Amino acid sequence: MINALVLKGFQLFKGLDDSELAKIAELCSERAMSPGDVVITEGKRAGNLRLCRSGKVDILMWVREPWNKHVMVHRAEAGEIFGWSALVAPYTYTASAECVEAGEEIRINGSALLDLFEQNPHIGFVVISNLSSEISARLHQIRQKFSVEWLSAGIPEASGSSQWGEPKRR
Repeated sequence: MINALVLKGFQLFKGLDDSELAKIAELCSERAMSPGDVVITEGKRAGNLRLCRSGKVDILMWVREPWNKHVMVHRAEAGEIFGWSALVAPYTYTASAECVEAGEEIRINGSALLDLFEQNPHIGFVVISNLSSEISARLHQIRQKFSVEWLSAGIPEASGSSQWGEPKRR
């Protein structure tokens, strides 16, 4: 059973009190994950926010050009979130998620959680603020992963561009 104490272990809910966490806990369900389970598919409608309660989940992004493969951009472990697209328009998963170590996930219906935010603006503000920090950190991590992939693939740097983007565009 999910309760406020369980949710306190997630950075996403830092700053919420027990009564606020209890409201979120009412929306939670648990599900076992086994290695090889694809728990999220990139491009599909994002219905649920996911919390990794135990185990490990690889977050994979499909990169058509120039690699034509999935790139593992993050490994979610206990206490981390994935599937955050359920809270952010256009509510489409931006990556896939595959279980690599057996564990449990907590699912929270995105629409129900957004409704709770409307009814309880403080909860919404705290969670969305924490989510913004997580998204920023993940974007930095993705940039680093793609740089490593680019360098290991031996693909030459694009001509005429710089670290600041295309010339004369800024």
